[in-house]
Amino acid sequence: MRSSDVDEPREADMADQTRLADALSQEDVEALIPKESVWRYRLRRLDIPVQLMRIAILFGIWALWHYDHVWDGLTSLSFFGWDRVEVFGWFGWSMTWFSWDFSILGIQPLPYVQETFRASPGETWEYFTQIYHEKLFWEDLWVTVKEALFGFAIGSVLGLLVGIVLGRFQRVAKTVGPFIVVINAMPKIAFLPLILIVYGVGETSKVVLAVIIVFFIVQVPTQAAVALVDPDLDLVARTMGASQRQLFTKVTLPGITPAVFGALRLSAVISVLAVVFGEIFSARRGLGQRLITAANQLSYGDTFAIVFILALIALIMNGAIGFAERKALRWQATQQGGQVISL
Repeated sequence: MRSSDVDEPREADMADQTRLADALSQEDVEALIPKESVWRYRLRRLDIPVQLMRIAILFGIWALWHYDHVWDGLTSLSFFGWDRVEVFGWFGWSMTWFSWDFSILGIQPLPYVQETFRASPGETWEYFTQIYHEKLFWEDLWVTVKEALFGFAIGSVLGLLVGIVLGRFQRVAKTVGPFIVVINAMPKIAFLPLILIVYGVGETSKVVLAVIIVFFIVQVPTQAAVALVDPDLDLVARTMGASQRQLFTKVTLPGITPAVFGALRLSAVISVLAVVFGEIFSARRGLGQRLITAANQLSYGDTFAIVFILALIALIMNGAIGFAERKALRWQATQQGGQVISL
């Protein structure tokens, strides 16, 4: 069979496609694209049913908290929700329903909480209204945010670099890999007393603790992602004469970006937890000190308020990384990876 016998149909197909493209004008191509107004597009992205379900969940949580049902727990469940139901009380007699203790493997998941240790939404909101004009609170807030940002940034950069090197160069990974695994297996919190001795009780010790924890959260998935890059893509790029720099920017980096952003989103939250734990253990300033002080004073409304503030900090950091992920992964068919905060 001649090569021309194979090439002729392909050339004919290309000619047909060329004629079809010439036959369609720009207006015809635009007419084939379904049109959607801006407000319809925004309404579709908003997804009203999902938003209504979120509001319903928030209202349900608030109702349980407001009416103290969440503090009553499941230690004494009974029919109709009451341990004792009065029936025909005007006749002077009553009827008691059976009740039982609810536990799983001997553990009560939602135990009864004494009134002394309860906190209402009103008490929590009152703390927000009191600290709004308090200068010391904003200073403590900035200390915690600064420690979390520095710890996250330094730990992420180091973890990313080490993960890329170990994933790219197998001999280096075989040499230092076992030592990294052993260090990663150690509980990082156990190093906190030593870190405080070396770096003091200031902000540096909290940053160091966050760096140690964040480093491994980013390094491990980065190394795995680099090692799992499709070797066929690497081979094709080498065959086409790509340099090492082009292999990294065109093959390795796009392949590991989703995994790296996933690790960054997790490490952003963990960095806040790390610095707060360090502040609770020993610190001069920070929201962690405010948290442990409020708990020791049995001011659980203040405690819940500080916890919500810390959650908001982590959520903002998480959302910023998700926004960067959506911008960096616009070439993907789906954008589910970057939807950390979707409104």
